[in-house]
Formats: sequence, C-alpha cells, structure tokens
Amino acid sequence: MPLLSNPEDVIGRRFDFIIAGGGTAGLVLANRLSENPDVSVIVLEAGNAHVDDPIILSPTGWVPQLFNSEYEWGLQSTPQPHSLDQRLFEFRGKGLGGSSSINCLVYLKPHRADIDAFEKLGNPGWNWENYQKYSKKAESVHAPVPPVRQFRPTYNHDDVGHDGPLPVSFCPIASGVEYPLQKGLSELGIETISTGFGGETAGTYKALASLHPVKMTRTDSANAYLFPVIDRPNLQVLTGALVTKVVTSGDEATGLTADAVEFEHGGKFYQVLCAKDVILSAGAIKSPQILELSGIGDRSILEPLGIETKLDLPTIGTNTQDHFTCTGPAYELRDGNDIITGELIADPDFRGNLKDPYKEIEGPLPLVMSGYAFFPLHKAAANAQELIDKISAKINDEASPYSAGLREVYHVQLELLKDEDVPDVEIMVVPFSVIPMGPAGRAYVNVPPVLSRPFSRGTVHINSADPLAPPVIDPHIFEEDIDMEIITAGFKVSRAAAQFSPYKDIIAREVKPGPDVVTDDQIKEHIKSHVGTVWHMVGSCSMLPRDKGGVVDAKLKVYGTNNIRVVDLSILPILVSTHPQAGDIIKADHM
Repeated sequence: MPLLSNPEDVIGRRFDFIIAGGGTAGLVLANRLSENPDVSVIVLEAGNAHVDDPIILSPTGWVPQLFNSEYEWGLQSTPQPHSLDQRLFEFRGKGLGGSSSINCLVYLKPHRADIDAFEKLGNPGWNWENYQKYSKKAESVHAPVPPVRQFRPTYNHDDVGHDGPLPVSFCPIASGVEYPLQKGLSELGIETISTGFGGETAGTYKALASLHPVKMTRTDSANAYLFPVIDRPNLQVLTGALVTKVVTSGDEATGLTADAVEFEHGGKFYQVLCAKDVILSAGAIKSPQILELSGIGDRSILEPLGIETKLDLPTIGTNTQDHFTCTGPAYELRDGNDIITGELIADPDFRGNLKDPYKEIEGPLPLVMSGYAFFPLHKAAANAQELIDKISAKINDEASPYSAGLREVYHVQLELLKDEDVPDVEIMVVPFSVIPMGPAGRAYVNVPPVLSRPFSRGTVHINSADPLAPPVIDPHIFEEDIDMEIITAGFKVSRAAAQFSPYKDIIAREVKPGPDVVTDDQIKEHIKSHVGTVWHMVGSCSMLPRDKGGVVDAKLKVYGTNNIRVVDLSILPILVSTHPQAGDIIKADHM
C-alpha cells in the first residue's frame, strides 16, 4: 500500500511546491520536482487513491458502464448547456492518476502542425521537436505481440520512446471491424499509413494503448510516476483534499503572490503554506474555477458573487474547445465473422474460447479502441474550399464579433484547415454499445466521426462562491457553422466506407441513425440530437500573449502573478487533432 499522507501531517506546513490535482500533469511534476531532496512538494487530490482498484486496472468491461449515462447529450434544435454542468463537472479524472485512470486507454500523438501552432501563437519552444523529445522520454513502447488478425500495428521504431516510465503497447486483440474499415476507407482515398507517431497522422492506423505489455492491465500515471517514488521524505500526497482557493497577497501593480492554498477535507477547511510556487493541475474545468474562487478572473463575474477581485483577468474560463462526436453510423454485425465486441468478451464462455489463440497473454483479455482514421476536410467534402472561403471571410470581416486575440488564433487555425496534409476530422471504431443499439446478444459497433479542431468557443465560469458547486459550462456547440459542416462530412465518409467489401460483408444493418436518414439536413439533425463529447476540453487558461487573450505565458505562469502556474490541458490555445493523453506528460516535463 503506498504511503499516503493524513491531514494532520500537512495542515499548516510550508511546502516549496503545492500541486492542486493528482492527475497526469500533477503527478509528473511531483515526480520531477521531488527528485531534488532539498525541495518539498505536496499534491492535493480531491478524489480517492484507487490503489489496485480492479475496475481501473481492467482493460475490459468498464467502458459501457462508464459511458451509458454520459456519452450522448442531445441538443435538439439549440444547445442546452446548463443541463450539462453537473454531468461534465463530475465526469472527470477525480482520483490519483486523473483521466489516465478512467479513459479509453488510447495513446496517440498529434500532427506536428498542431504543436507548431502553439509556437506561432507566441510561445517560444512549444514546437513539435520539443514535444517529440519529451514524449519519447516519457513512454516505453513495447514491440507488438504477433497479431492473430489482419489489423496489424505499424510504426517506426525511432518515432517512439523505449525507456520511459510509462509502459505503452499495442492491444493484441481487435474487434474485427478495423481492418475491413481500413479497406473501405482506402476506396475513398484514405490510406493506411506506416506510422502515425512521427508527426504525420493523416490516414488510418492502429493506435497504441496505455496497457502493460505482459499483464494487459491499465498503465496510468499514478503507477508510472507517483507510486514508485511515494516514499520520498520530501513528497506528501493527500487524497480527499478539494482545493478551494489560492490565498494571495499583493496587488495588480506588484503582482499577486500565492501565500497558501485552502482545501476542504472531511467537511473542514484547512491551509498549507507556499514557499515557492502554487501549481494548478486540476484540469480545464477545475483550474479556472480555482482561480475565480481565488479572486482572479473577470470582475463582472466575481463581484456579483461577493468575491473580491484580486486580479482582473477576464479571459480565464474562455476559449474552451472540445472534441465533439455523435452516435453513428452504428451497425449490427453479422454472425460468423470472428467479431469481438465489449458485450461478447464480457461473456465467460466467449472469453474462454478466445484464450486459445492468445495464450501469451497472462492477464485478462483486453479490448480497447484501437482503430482510427484521421483526414483533412479536403478528403471528406467536395465543397471543402467553399467552406474554407466562407469561414475565412467571416474571420476577416471586421464586423464579426471576434476579439483581436481570438481573430489571431483563428488565423493560425485557418492555416491548419487549409493544409491538405493536416487532419480536421477523425473516425474511431468503438466496439462497445455505449448506448443501447438493439436486442441483447448481438454484436454492435459504433463508427462515429469526431470534430478535431472546432472553431466554436465555449466558456466555463463559476456562478457561486461555494467551492463545492459546479461551474457553469457552456460549450457553444456548433455555434460556428463550419463545425457542423466538418463533422457532417466525416459522418458521410464513415458511412460511405460501408459500401465496400470486405466492410459491407460483415454488416447486418445500420442501427443508428438508420437507412431513413439520408439527406444532409437529416444527418445534421441526427448529429444535433445525438451529439456528445470525447472529454478533451482545453483552452480555459490559454497559453497566449496577454494582449491576445492569454491567461498564462510560455512558462505557464498566470499573468499578473509572481508564483501561480497552470500545468494541464487548459493551457492549450488550440485543440490538437488527436486524443491528448500523451500531452499532459509533456507539458509537465516542459516546465
């Protein structure tokens, strides 16, 4: 059992570094900072430790339970953001390891242009070359087990790291849908590529997974970065400790200095004192909430709630972006095609029959989402240039309701959209019925599109001085028309691939949305009423120059403060066109 702290061990003590949040970024920081024995570090984590939790360690069985009530929002004709607040607020990585303990285990890397965009926006050093260097330092990619199926892992040995603390491997089991989908996409000009981990990601390929290569259990950041060093005398970790605010002194003229951090534990409020830096690693929802509760944010939001404005920084909680998806196209699959889905593999008899071809697997049989395709709008829509011209004209129109800072960010985002080698949409194979698809005992697969880089910008703000109350989250989904056009194009590509063998040969029928949904207008209405998130929110504490809407600088320090930093995905000014599990590690190391 790891040696975790008790409240009496830390209350009123002074620490060099106080880290709010024990997710991936926070735990990497705790590991790195505490390497110096003369530095004291404390991690305050609101959730529980979940040490050796079998649900978290298991690579199968948990996904349908996790997603059933959360996957699909539904907007009807207009967004209803406030009804989502509690669900989004609670569905986060609350516990040691953060989202790495509950995610879908997908381990992918972005396109190099995604990362280089950060440097173009005024953040020196935030480029692909540095990202890849730190990424390879973090990961330990293991050679794939020889696959039984045709869906084979392909990668360049030099594109990944092999000696890092985080074991990463290719899942040896696939659903049986991925390879036929690849062949169908090939007919549409979307080819299988030899590697997706070296900065060029357009095409289809097998994703890595945060799976132990022998035990086939989840490898989260707590096991990779925290538990191996938990006995360091200069490192304290307190779980069940909800950070409520940063206590500061000074003013806007001299800069605010963090003197202490207040937290709630067991219904009581306590403080720990700060000698050097307070680091917020609480995620894109919680980190801006902590800042606002601390009196750092938009004066017009704070003062009506009775919170004294210590630092007027109105861009906190703005510029939020997320990967949005939908249900469908989804299919019932034919019998007799060696199909494996989450429902089937949960059956003990089915699992028993599978063991023979997978004798080398010591632990439970894993099934994760490993089939992905990433492609630019030009590959998905015949009218791509027309759509680009339309959003370009709107951004360049001085009458458009964009700040100068957002307009500059949009110009960089437009460069990505115009680049025919940079993906704008993805398709993922989901071999789990995350919502009911049809009669039990049948095999189903969902093959939805994902909007890679939305132009719509949302907000997350407090609406109460109560630190236990969830903030108001307004994602502004599809507020920019281009977003609906891109995801609709991706939907049509996914559906079109099913017209070709061998993909069409394994499909019994389309169950979502069904054959009656044909026209673009019908598809768009389906997407609106079945939209969901992939839980990759970024941007609420954007890393940009202050006069361009930034909250933190390139060294992740909050503007107007002397020692408050934010180190989590909230700092990304533009969402990347991939699943960002690897990104948290890099940002923490970069500091």
